[in-house]
Amino acid sequence: MNKISDLKPDEIRKAIWGLSQKRSRLQSRLSSPSAMIEGCIHKIYKKCGNPKCYCAIGKKHGPYWAISRKIEGRTKLTYVSNDNILKKAFAYKRYNKDLARLRKIDERLYSWLKVLRDKKTKAYEK
Repeated sequence: MNKISDLKPDEIRKAIWGLSQKRSRLQSRLSSPSAMIEGCIHKIYKKCGNPKCYCAIGKKHGPYWAISRKIEGRTKLTYVSNDNILKKAFAYKRYNKDLARLRKIDERLYSWLKVLRDKKTKAYEK
């Protein structure tokens, strides 16, 4: 693969165009979010405390789903059994991942645009 400094301006513009297309699709998905519930989703396996239960020496009970979030500086864990609530919590997680992807695309676009600027810039000398 070519080094960035060896690329022609047209190749750089093509890379910028491709990133712009990805950014546009991602931005349209982010601009119309579904209903969400804030928090981190956890899959929890537990022991019941009965010494005669199989969980005392082997496989634990579960999985149980829980959502954790910070309230007044403390983490609150809420167990969830409703699929609708789980879907909304997963939507929140997906939305945040898409936001991170958008930031990365923006950083790459910015760096490509700087490379293009540098390729087209000459020093002024008298």
